[in-house]
Amino acid sequence: MLLVNNPEAFSSGKIVELNEAAVFASKLKSFGKKVGLCHGCFDLLHPGHVIHLESAKRLCDYLIVSLTADKFIRLRKGSGRPIFSETLRAYMVASLESVDCVIISDYEKGTEVIELIKPSCYIKGPDIINLDTPAINEEREMIKKVGGEIIYTADQKLATTEIVNYIKSFQND
Repeated sequence: MLLVNNPEAFSSGKIVELNEAAVFASKLKSFGKKVGLCHGCFDLLHPGHVIHLESAKRLCDYLIVSLTADKFIRLRKGSGRPIFSETLRAYMVASLESVDCVIISDYEKGTEVIELIKPSCYIKGPDIINLDTPAINEEREMIKKVGGEIIYTADQKLATTEIVNYIKSFQND
């Protein structure tokens, strides 16, 4: 993981604790606002992330982005990942105009975040529509359980792993 000398410099008022986001989401919903939630790694922020979050924002009044904590990315994606720490990833995502609030999730999956935030909608990319994994299926069940809906954007998929592999392909040149 890429380390920086002064991680405290990368802060934003948009980065909040999960319980704070949950309370605020509840208040917004009580005023009739539509609260959206996106969840993912958002490592090595790229145009695919940006367009997805812009699309997500158009689907709701208030967009919360939940970032997977470093320890879970390391377990899932292997050594060398994440490229940026959760602090830097949260800072970069929070800097986007389309994002209203960022949390760093200390849960392995989005299910627990959905249960606590209770968003009006859970927004995923089109690559998830036909995906049939235990984690995704649990997220689909949980969003229904909390009275929300899952919405899929129509954005073109661009994956960080593809970008990393592309860069690695030049290693021996």
